[in-house]
Parts: sequence; C-alpha cells; structure tokens
Amino acid sequence: MGLVNFYSKFCVNMSDILKPLYNLLKKNSTWKWSDECNFAFNKIKKVLSSAPALAHYSPELPLVLAVDSSPYGLGAVLLQREPDGTERAVSCASRTLNDAESNYSQLDKEALAIVYGVTKHHHYLYGRHFTLRSDHQALSYIFGKNKGIPVTAASRLQRYAVKLAAYDFNVEFVRSAQNCYADALSRLPLETNKKVHGSNDSKECSYLHFVEESFPVSFREIKAEVQKDRVLSKIYGYVMFGWWPARVLNEEELPFFRRKDNLHIEHGCLVWGYRLVIPVRLRKDILMELHAGHPGIVKMKQIARNYVWWDGIDGDIEQAARSCGACETQRAQPPPAPLHVWPWPEEPWSRLNVDFLGPFNHKYYFVVVDAHSKWIEVEKVPNTSAVAVEHCLRQIFARFGLPKRIISDNGPPFSSAEFGMYLKRNGISHTLIPPYHPASNGAAENAVRTVKRVLKKALVEQEDDMKALSRFLFTYRNSEHSTTQREPAVALLGRRLRGRLDLLRPDTAQLVASAQHAAQQRAPAAAAARGHAPGDPVLMRDYSKWGSKWAEGKIVEKSGPVTYSVKDNNGHVHKRHIDQLLNDKKKQSRYSFTDLKPDDTQNIADSYTREELGEPGDNGDGGESWEDADTLLEGEAGLAAGGGGSVQECVRPRRDAATRCLEKIKEHRV
Repeated sequence: MGLVNFYSKFCVNMSDILKPLYNLLKKNSTWKWSDECNFAFNKIKKVLSSAPALAHYSPELPLVLAVDSSPYGLGAVLLQREPDGTERAVSCASRTLNDAESNYSQLDKEALAIVYGVTKHHHYLYGRHFTLRSDHQALSYIFGKNKGIPVTAASRLQRYAVKLAAYDFNVEFVRSAQNCYADALSRLPLETNKKVHGSNDSKECSYLHFVEESFPVSFREIKAEVQKDRVLSKIYGYVMFGWWPARVLNEEELPFFRRKDNLHIEHGCLVWGYRLVIPVRLRKDILMELHAGHPGIVKMKQIARNYVWWDGIDGDIEQAARSCGACETQRAQPPPAPLHVWPWPEEPWSRLNVDFLGPFNHKYYFVVVDAHSKWIEVEKVPNTSAVAVEHCLRQIFARFGLPKRIISDNGPPFSSAEFGMYLKRNGISHTLIPPYHPASNGAAENAVRTVKRVLKKALVEQEDDMKALSRFLFTYRNSEHSTTQREPAVALLGRRLRGRLDLLRPDTAQLVASAQHAAQQRAPAAAAARGHAPGDPVLMRDYSKWGSKWAEGKIVEKSGPVTYSVKDNNGHVHKRHIDQLLNDKKKQSRYSFTDLKPDDTQNIADSYTREELGEPGDNGDGGESWEDADTLLEGEAGLAAGGGGSVQECVRPRRDAATRCLEKIKEHRV
C-alpha cells in the first residue's frame, strides 16, 4: 500500500481501484480475500507497470537510485526528478538472495543492494551524476565522498567500494518510511536461479577457509561458541537483523557498539573488518597459537591483527608473553636508563676512581683518577694483588694525602678483606660498582683507555713505556680539561707545572731585580747619600698635635738603615724614618760640610770654569782679577775641609761666586 500511495499521483482513479483493499484495513473489519480484492490487486500491478506511472528516461533530468534489502531479497528503483519536483520511476528491479547472501549481515545486505541496483541500471547511470538513496545510515559514511572506506572494513565491502568507484554519485540517507517503494520490491522479490547468484559463494568463504588452515581452531567451532557466548550472541543478533539499540545497555557491548559499522557475519561468525571475533572460551587457545615459536609482544600483535580480535586483545597478548617461563629466562636487557653522573666533589683529592690496566705487553698498570681535578696517576705493578694496590696507594697518599672515598669495580684485589681493612684503618670509605657495569666507574675506564693509547703509541715507536707515560702525564696535567675548564695541576696544586716551554718567557724575579737596580741608578746622588749623625738638630714629623706638622728634636742614634731615634724638647724619644726628618736650619750654619772630604770639595771647586763664575768686575765690586777669585775658592774650600766653617763668618768681596760654588758642592756631596 505504501508503494501504491507513492505513485498514486501518476495513476487515474487509484482510489476506486483500491477500494476493496482499503476495506480490509478498516477497524473491526473481518479479513476476507474476495474476488474483488484479487481483481483490484492484479489491476493495480498493471497500472504501476505502465504509463503514466512509468516515465521515459531523459538525460537532462536528475536521477535518483533508491535501494533497499530485506532478509531474503533486494530491491532497486531508478527515479527521475521532474521539473516540478515530483519523482517518477524509470526502471524497477528486484531479486531473491541466495543461501550465502542470506547469511550476510544487514550492513552487507544493504551494500549488496547498492551494488545490485547500480549494476542493473549501468546503462542509465554510467557517466552521469546521480543520488544514491538508502535507509542504512552507516553506508552513507562508508561509501560517502567525505569519509571513504575504512582501512579495517571487510574485504567484501572493499570489493564493493572498488566497483562503485567507477560511478559519480552522492549518498543520501532517508528513513525507511520514505523509502517504501524500494522496500516493497525487496520484500516481494522474483523467483530466480539461486545457483547462478551463488556461483561466487566459494570466493566469499575463501578467507575463512584460509583462517581454518592457519589456526587449530576452525571457524565452525567459533560459530558454535558465538551462539553460547553471552555477549557475542546479542551482538550477533544486532548485526544479523541490522537493529542496534539507541544507547549502550552495558559496558561489555560498548566496544562492539563503536565498531558496528564494520561488523558483519560470515558463515555464522562475527567478523570485524577481516578479523574474526573470538569468543571467551577459545581465546586461551588462540593466545597459545599466537605465541608458538616464542615471538615477542610486538610480533604477536602483528600476527593477531591479520586474523583475530576481541576486546582487550592487546593486554591479553602482553600478559601471555610475560607469563611464558622460557621467554622470561632469556629476555633481553631493558633499554639503558638516563645517564646519572657522579656528583662533582667540591674539594680536590676527596674521591678517587681506581682501576687496573692490563695485561698489556705482559705488564700491569694501576690507574688512579681524582674526580675533582681529573689528575691521573699511573703506577706499574708486578701483579693485581691487594698487596700491590696497597703499596701504590701508600706512595700516592704520601704525596697528596688521604681521600675520603674510593670507587672501584668488584675485582679480587678491591673486594678482598685485606684491602677493606687497609681503607678502614685510614678512614677511607669504599664504594663497589655493580658487577659487569663498567660505566658506573666511567672516570677510571676513560683514564685506562687514554693511558692504553699512550702505551700503544710507545710500543709502535719502540719507546720506554714509563718514559712515554711521564711525558704524557706532564702534558696532560698542564692542559685544560674539557669538563672542569681548568688544568688538573692548577685544580689540585694551585699552579701550573714549570716546563721547558716556560723558558721562552722572561723570569719575573729577574725582571723585578733589574727594574729595582735601574731605579737605584736613576735616583739622585744626594737622595742616596742623605743622612744624619747623632747630635744633629732636626725637624721631625709631628703626629701628636694639630697645627704645626714639624717639631724640633735631636738625633739620638741611627737605629736602622733609614730609621733614627729622635728626642724632642720634652725628652721623649721617637722613632722616625729619614723621610720624616728635616735639617733644622735655625740651629746650624747655612751650609754644613761635615760629610765632605777635602779632596771632594777641592775637585768640585776646580771643576768650575771661569764662564760659570763670570768675568771679574761684572758684579761691580771693584774689578777684582781671576787670581782673586781663585784665592776665594781655595779659602772657602779650606773652611769646608776644616769642618764647621761657615760662609756667614767670612767677609769676601766675591760673595755671589762663593755662594754658587758652595751650592754646587752641596748638590754633589757624598
């Protein structure tokens, strides 16, 4: 009746023809199929299959292909949309499902109806854009242009998508009540040869046959267990009849509800995409088969993703792999942990890393590294006994002192009771690294590797090993370390080691001595010879009172090269530097020559030329001759040599010449 009502606008006297059938639908009416009903039924079929219900195909008008499926048939109607908006049928098609197709899930049946309707009307649709109308909403996402076929979709849906890729269409979802004409054809299919439509049945089952050959559990066992499983039996019904609840009834059905668009049924088994859904009772057997050959967790998951699925399969695979005893005994090491460095000691020679090098060229070497300064000590030992280790450490500790901690591996000399007692007596704590983990003693291992390279180079050059080691250690200790940015010698000793290259630089001590000697040479002779004798009146620097800076005093004694004891007028004795003393000119003659020798004054007086003294008569004193000037100089020199003579006590006609002469003598006195 829905099909008839849809096309009633294109038929004449439709209500009169259908009157006997309408009477059967009235309330309280007794169902009785009479001859009138039979006549009306046959007549309406003729009306629907003839003009004006059917329309001629027009390439200018839009096309709509409506499809639908039922549990036992397929229906398709090709519609043509008229300019007034009405849709008229151009062609109708339907057929019955074969035995294999009747076992399809509702999703697959709806997809099969699409493929059937498109291929049936290929000569109308190919090369034209049309609207594909279906009442199955999932197909609008799977075959729609915006989504595309999912990667996990079943192989059947993927084949359908390949066929439909040759056509240009958009999918339109409608409710079942609006798709009544296609629904009627799917529920009233024509009898067809089932063998013809079932000719591809072997291809549809080939995948499950392959799974059966690959696993000891056959799909027949899975089919039986699906019906017994409490959850899967409900999901099987949802997929079979195409009805899913509007909301999830319990948490166990939620994973299947999220995958409902890709779930279908093959040979009574639930299939998600191309993976069989395994019931609970058979999952242990599947896990044992996945772990055959003891593959790892990753490989087990890769194999499982090609065959089976259930909710929580990844966690079950991980648990099965971890619970395998054989795998647990032979499992690989975990990835390396993040690097954890030893804390840098703030004090030098507080933590030492020790290790043995050898046997190298039938010799053993004991290597010690200071963790603070990176200073390396290498000692040749006859063997690797605890006695040899103690002997080396005593010599090293005698030079640098006792450390706080020693880091070593678990070798016999380091783990012996004798070595432990030696460290305990000296108050040194001992840390043993984990066995077979040399990276924990990385400082010593790096030093051993470096020293070994030096020994190999010495062996190539046929050089004495200890001589080569000494040269290397000297250069290493004077070179800046990449970690500390300081030389090991500076970090440990506070100075660089003096080497032959230092000879290229001038000696600082020699530079200072030369500078001091040059300063003494440049100093005035008067300053170098300045001094005072006991009893000389002087002015000393006064720091005890304000006002005058100088106080009168008398030299008591010379207490040092440049220091004097001076008594003031009050009888107090003070200690003063020569720079804090001045001659008291009030209490002594203008010029004192007590420090001059007669020969010195005579030589100085003779050195004056006539030009320095001026021509006779220039001063206006009476025109004395040069002989008078000479007599004057000799007399003044004699006074100076006699000790205590003063110019003020002599009256001379050439006062200015004598004054200049004595001034010069004062500047050159020794």
